[in-house]
Amino acid sequence: RHGDDRANLDLLLAQLSDIADGHRAAHFACAAALALPDGTERVVEGQLRGTLRHTPAGTGGFGYDPILQPDGDTRTCAELTPAEKNAISHRGKAFRALVPVVRELLG
Repeated sequence: RHGDDRANLDLLLAQLSDIADGHRAAHFACAAALALPDGTERVVEGQLRGTLRHTPAGTGGFGYDPILQPDGDTRTCAELTPAEKNAISHRGKAFRALVPVVRELLG
């Protein structure tokens, strides 16, 4: 079975220990879907691109947040405030992209 967040994080860091900085690009991805009773389906996506650090930093968030440094920032996702993370997160982007779809189909 799966380990907890820290165990999974430690495993990933061990597996990536010999990967150089220039090859540690990563992203979080989220797909959000809307399915209507008439069979209409729409799917949108959001991504948060960044780089995997060698060591964890920060106490916020969960999962791999302590090692993903978003592009354009010097902090990890775990070091961002909740408002900062929500503004750039893959989930936030996906669900913000779904809003106009909902308005179009249900408005």
